[in-house]
Amino acid sequence: MFFYDAAVKGFEMLNSNITQYRSDPKEDFQIYYGMASIKNDYAIANGDERLYHLLGKKARYKIPELLHPEDVPDFLEAVERLAEGPQGLVARLMCENDKYRCMYMLLKENGHEIDGFRSFDIEMYEIMSMMNRYQNYAGLVSKYRGFMTLYPGLFMEYEYRTDMLQWYEYYDMISIPVCREKLEDAYSRVTGAENIAPEQKAEFEIFYETIRQGRDSFKLELDAVTLNPEMSGTRYEVKCRMMYQNDEREKLLGIASVISGELPKSNYYMSETAIDPGTGLLNKRAINEYAIEKIQGSTGGLYLAIIDVDDFKRINDGFGHMFGDEVLSKVAEIIRSILTGRGMAGRFGGDEFMLVFENVDSEETLRRMLSTISKHVKWAFVDEKQLSISLSIGVSKFPEDGATYEDLFMKADKCLYIAKAKGKDRYIIYNEEKHGNIVNEEDSVRSIGLKATDTSEKKCSVLMDLVLELHRSGMEAVPDVMKQMQAYFDIDGIAVYGGSHMERLVSAGRYLNPIQNYDCVFQQEYRDFFDEDGYYIESGIFCLEQRMPRAFELNRAQEIEEFMQFLAVGENGVPKALVSFDFFNRRPKISAIDIGMMKTVGRLLAEVAAERQREKGACNDL
Repeated sequence: MFFYDAAVKGFEMLNSNITQYRSDPKEDFQIYYGMASIKNDYAIANGDERLYHLLGKKARYKIPELLHPEDVPDFLEAVERLAEGPQGLVARLMCENDKYRCMYMLLKENGHEIDGFRSFDIEMYEIMSMMNRYQNYAGLVSKYRGFMTLYPGLFMEYEYRTDMLQWYEYYDMISIPVCREKLEDAYSRVTGAENIAPEQKAEFEIFYETIRQGRDSFKLELDAVTLNPEMSGTRYEVKCRMMYQNDEREKLLGIASVISGELPKSNYYMSETAIDPGTGLLNKRAINEYAIEKIQGSTGGLYLAIIDVDDFKRINDGFGHMFGDEVLSKVAEIIRSILTGRGMAGRFGGDEFMLVFENVDSEETLRRMLSTISKHVKWAFVDEKQLSISLSIGVSKFPEDGATYEDLFMKADKCLYIAKAKGKDRYIIYNEEKHGNIVNEEDSVRSIGLKATDTSEKKCSVLMDLVLELHRSGMEAVPDVMKQMQAYFDIDGIAVYGGSHMERLVSAGRYLNPIQNYDCVFQQEYRDFFDEDGYYIESGIFCLEQRMPRAFELNRAQEIEEFMQFLAVGENGVPKALVSFDFFNRRPKISAIDIGMMKTVGRLLAEVAAERQREKGACNDL
């Protein structure tokens, strides 16, 4: 009876405004819908993106403050009766535009108890909106994008109104363009190309004429080179079907299946090896490649975001690495669920993620998405005792903040550090008036992602230059060599130690609690870890906790999880210099080729530092 009375009252409130509601020419019709989790004092603890769109800044208010005063008693009564089961009511809710909307609210307990308050969820939608239609359409779009992602071939669209022909493939709910051009331009390109055989041109001419004739459905074969000049050696069977609107041909849809030859080589980020096993997101190399490709092909409206899980070391130390992995996995799930085809995400290393936002129509929409991600992460772990998980986020925009990946990355990275300096648990979107022009040589160390994807040939060339520079300039060349090594081999930090107390001589990278004296190297037990070439790699410092507690504490203070070290000793066997290639909060997969190249420079760096110590010792003797 309670719900029936409330519903009757709701429809009476609408009365003659029902038609006006929909037909007001001053206001675009849209669906008002949202879900929220309520904590003590009836404040919103967590909501979906649509809720924040519905309420705007009013999401900070408590629910009774947003309800029409006459409807507050009904709401409180529904809350009191939640123990009996889910409760429904109709009430007027103040929305972002300062207007009341008549909403149907469904309240149900969610099982959380916060400070003695039994939390509950509210699902609400405007009576005039078609909630079921919205959910069905959203589900269908998501489902068919999923099917398209599973299809190994190409998709085709031709729009009669614009004469635009496009071929694309689907990856992770996002379309990846293969070719986009007007049909007339494609016809001229193919018929005039010297590298396309006559029989291939003839096939494309049939395809062209069939489209022009407006055939309802057809099937034919095409060679890949006619679709894209950079593709060859593959033949497709193309099946097409017409779509009509208002009794006219609107669009021709098609799928292309490989019938001979191999699938055209896709970008690395579309391969199985591009997935980070811990989160299911793209790995570092893949998300960098994706970002670079999108920036090069974008005309604007693209955002680059770097996300860091606040105090992740504390989470690992307090709850264990297995729980830390669960946190990263859950953060990845939340990111993927909110992106929903509006971009791509990757794990950049450790507890850091990179997001490429596409098809985001405004900064307001971006802010809602960032806020939703942050709130969902917090809410996901609300039941964990004495644990609050939050995110710090830095964002830059193309092309306003930079025309290259490096520029955008450095500005987003700088904003991330500003967010952390301001107290964490927030996002900062770059604004040159506020943050200044921050692209400089110092910041370039963090833009290692692009260079980390370079080929072995390129790295070999760089390696030879570094070796020559060290031989030519000695210790003076070390700072620049370290930066180059960071950039090309994806190393988080490099430190050089030397002297009678193995003090820190020079370093590159953002070290936390930097080691000042690596004196544990004077212990014979530690030197036994090095091979005859003076090389030692530790793939997990927790292995040192029992064997070498001093080394374990030094590295853990710097948040080092893996390192490669190179030791230079004097004629008497006493250590003279140590070089450490350090990786923070992550265990990277390093190829054997890269390890070999890193060994070459690492040993030489250690020898150069040891020589400087010998020279200093000789000067002191004089």
